[in-house]
Amino acid sequence: MKRIGIITALGLMLLGFNGMASAQFLREVPDLKGKMIYGGNFGFSMSGNYLNLSIAPQVGYRIFNPWEVGVRNIYNLQCYFDRQYGNEYAHYFGIAPYTSFQFYKGLFVHVEDEVMYGFSRWNHETIGGNWYNSIFVGAGYRQYTIDGSFAYFMVLYNLSWSLIPTDNWDTPYTSPFSIRVGYCF
Repeated sequence: MKRIGIITALGLMLLGFNGMASAQFLREVPDLKGKMIYGGNFGFSMSGNYLNLSIAPQVGYRIFNPWEVGVRNIYNLQCYFDRQYGNEYAHYFGIAPYTSFQFYKGLFVHVEDEVMYGFSRWNHETIGGNWYNSIFVGAGYRQYTIDGSFAYFMVLYNLSWSLIPTDNWDTPYTSPFSIRVGYCF
């Protein structure tokens, strides 16, 4: 009897959450404060001797409900730990103006121009630095909550990436595809 009650309660909660989440339209916001968007994403991965840490806060402004413009700040740290030859660190700092346009119930297209400066350190000595420019285009999905906040998932393609390895000095990425998950309020 206790199991039936728990299953029924969970089912009612899921139905209630589904009813709230299906409203994918933002209401009109008349003031400037209500049109501002704050958020971003955070990434962390570790595999063997490799570590990757990424922090990208963003600030945007909703020009009208489906169209948003803004800027992302980027910090990316890539580390390779090696006891025999020494540790290598790559630091990337940048800024990326972007625009997004929501065309149907949470589905949106995204364009971004990312400019970053990166430098490497090996055994506490700076190896060198480069400027990078990556242009991303893609699409994604936003899941809105009751108060207008949203979680997003997007897949982007780097137009600056090339199959020829010598042409990829203009971008620090090893793949043309980028997947981002984040939250904005």
